Amino acid sequence: MNIQAGNNDKKEANAYRKGVKPRTGTLGGSNRMLSAREVAAILSVPERTVREKWREWQLPAYRIGKHLRWKEREVHAWIDRHAA
Repeated sequence: MNIQAGNNDKKEANAYRKGVKPRTGTLGGSNRMLSAREVAAILSVPERTVREKWREWQLPAYRIGKHLRWKEREVHAWIDRHAA
């Protein structure tokens, strides 16, 4: 078994516990709109950090009324572009 695959399984299990669906299926995720809490869970950072740093990180966001939302597809594309 590949060690990397084992790590992915743990990440997916943690995502389910946090209420965030793991990335599966379509390339780049869906067009589902995510809250700051969901983005924070995907990035494994506090929600406050997402709210304070999204502009600095150049993470595309949409304002819907007074709420910020992110497209799941764009969040995953941003992660792919910024992977170390």
